[in-house]
Amino acid sequence: MKRKLALLGALFLIGTSGMASADKLDEIKARGKLLVGNSQTSPPFSSRENGKIVGYDIDLAAHVANRLGVPMDFVSVINSDRIPALQQNRIDLAASGMTRADNRRHLVGFSLAYLVSPHTVIIRKDSAITAVKQMAGKKLALVKGASVDAELMQTVPTLEIVHYDTYALCFDALRDKKVSGFLADEVLLWAYAQKSGAPQDYMMIPDYDLPRTAGFAIKKDEPRFTAFVDDVLLDLEKSGEAEKIFNAWFAPVKRPFTIKRD
Repeated sequence: MKRKLALLGALFLIGTSGMASADKLDEIKARGKLLVGNSQTSPPFSSRENGKIVGYDIDLAAHVANRLGVPMDFVSVINSDRIPALQQNRIDLAASGMTRADNRRHLVGFSLAYLVSPHTVIIRKDSAITAVKQMAGKKLALVKGASVDAELMQTVPTLEIVHYDTYALCFDALRDKKVSGFLADEVLLWAYAQKSGAPQDYMMIPDYDLPRTAGFAIKKDEPRFTAFVDDVLLDLEKSGEAEKIFNAWFAPVKRPFTIKRD
């Protein structure tokens, strides 16, 4: 009996040891699919179009899944739920233009940056606005789920925020003079201005921008999976595919960055 109990104990230790050494990379391969957390209303990063999930982040995530040899399974998450979804293993990647903010790094990990573009404010040239403080008492368009930069609110505390469902609606509001400015990534803002057919009508407020990088958010303390994702991104950069994906979603704006190690 003692020998049998000892044998069972040894088997239990072996089994639990194997479970303890398993990580996110092993988990995904065993599951046979990559769980991608995405927004359905944030083009060009990720959105649902004609019944399909598409976007810049989604195209990049597809290459991670291809390298793993598994399909993607999309999980719709709002911005405030991205971190809990990672922590609770409901998703493997948050692929929705997520800022790699320092105040998030104790909660989740991040891949290398696949978007480097400051937050800035686009305005109409005929608005006569030449400095950010002149936005006082005026309306600023912001996509739902995004947060206003704390620095901007400190500088212009009387700014009135108007939320819209999509970036396109934010730009339309600026075009139609329903708001005085629109806050988002600079590359995104220039893309909308170029596609408007009248880019000469718009400009960025010259004295305001806030550095921002975006990447995949990953569950904290998953070094193997993080390294795997980073290697995929670096290979996409080396092959030129990363630039092609950027151009597919942001052209005619030229990409002002490359994917590289931090």
